[in-house]
Amino acid sequence: MWRNAPPERQRSRHLRAPRFAPPRHSTTRAHTPARHTYRGKRRASHGQALVEFAMIFPLIMLLVLGASDVATLLDNHLDVVYTARTAARIGSILGTAPATDCAIIGAIRAAMSSVRNVQVNRIVIYQAGADGLPIGTNRDVYQGATVCNADGTTSPGATNLGWPPGQRSTTPLFEDSIGVEIDYAYTFQLDLLGMGQFTSADRAVMPLEVVIGTPVAPSGSGA
Repeated sequence: MWRNAPPERQRSRHLRAPRFAPPRHSTTRAHTPARHTYRGKRRASHGQALVEFAMIFPLIMLLVLGASDVATLLDNHLDVVYTARTAARIGSILGTAPATDCAIIGAIRAAMSSVRNVQVNRIVIYQAGADGLPIGTNRDVYQGATVCNADGTTSPGATNLGWPPGQRSTTPLFEDSIGVEIDYAYTFQLDLLGMGQFTSADRAVMPLEVVIGTPVAPSGSGA
């Protein structure tokens, strides 16, 4: 049949592709839809992670800032405790000197001047008992903004003068114990709980120092 066919037809017979030959690039075409599906899932997971991070990040920042605010409160509390101890030590050394209360107030103002978030509301100088608390009404109460003047007086004066320096005992074995209480308020920088301020009080107690006998003037002093 093909022998009697025209030459053009015989030539096309040799150029015809095999009947059962597999199509070109069949493997690539079969995997293309799966590859696009994987890329789409990966992009969707990235977008979900960004949304979750945007939701959680503000909460993490609030927790960090809140922890920092509480840490500042604890640090300022230690400052107040140290100030009360310093003031009680000064009162213990000066004893019955008329300017004792003024010196105590001056020391408190000097120590608390660098503490920004704390405001001193009241200063109480009192006769302390064995439990460290005031004995009756033996206490001198001053406002937190009281200033010690150069002449040993305070401005303003005490709101309650129940234990002036002249009434304090420095007799050996019977000496009084002086206590200094500082009432203060801490202002939160980040008010998460809606408290605004935290009020508290810290105190320190020390026995008054005594001098046994009469001091002897050193030789050659001309006394």
